[in-house]
Amino acid sequence: MSNDSNKGVSRKEEFEERIERLLNEVSVCSKAVGAEIGKLTSIKGELNALVKESKRITMKLNEEQELSDEELEEISDTVEILEEEFETKRKKTEEVLAGKEKEYLTALQYLKAEFENYKRRAEKDKREFADYLLESFILDLLPIKDALEGAMRHAKDDGQSEGLLKGVELTVKQINELLAREGLEEIQAEGMQFDPFRHEVVSKELVENHPENTVIEVLRKGYLFRGKVLRPAMVKIAIKEHRKEE
Repeated sequence: MSNDSNKGVSRKEEFEERIERLLNEVSVCSKAVGAEIGKLTSIKGELNALVKESKRITMKLNEEQELSDEELEEISDTVEILEEEFETKRKKTEEVLAGKEKEYLTALQYLKAEFENYKRRAEKDKREFADYLLESFILDLLPIKDALEGAMRHAKDDGQSEGLLKGVELTVKQINELLAREGLEEIQAEGMQFDPFRHEVVSKELVENHPENTVIEVLRKGYLFRGKVLRPAMVKIAIKEHRKEE
């Protein structure tokens, strides 16, 4: 169980590191965008001031029938100043925006791609963690299944426990159907050639009527969970007596 606990802690730390990395990247991008927005906001405020002053002059021109030469000269100076200031603000705006469209688009595309990758990794990790939990549950359930199957064998030998036998058989059948739906399958062992990846040898027997390293008895069933070995089968294998040549 300690290995399972360590595995859970390791996965949690991995998730925390990835979330922290994603947040840092988002923060850097957000600050860059915020800095540019701050510059543009400042320019917008200055442009609003130009608009306000221009409207004031327009109202003055519309309200008075005749303007003196002095007043017209004053307006002329003001308009020139406004035009110069606008040209300055326009150039400043172009400098801020120059090449930024591509830069922003690249940054946003990168962020989008990174987030999509994160979502895929998160979904994959979620599925793997769900399988890990189900695996652990099934592994804990197998000894109960073993015990019930053992009870079935004893009941058959007894001959007086027909009712009990039928009840246990029905229970085992329901458990097998449930586990099969989740992806559990029994490892084929008896009569098969020994497979070190699927079989665990706990006994050997000298026999002449079986090829060497053939499984001649299954002492405890083994299982695959969704194609992966969940528990190897404990088996007895045949061996041959090797006589030394005289």
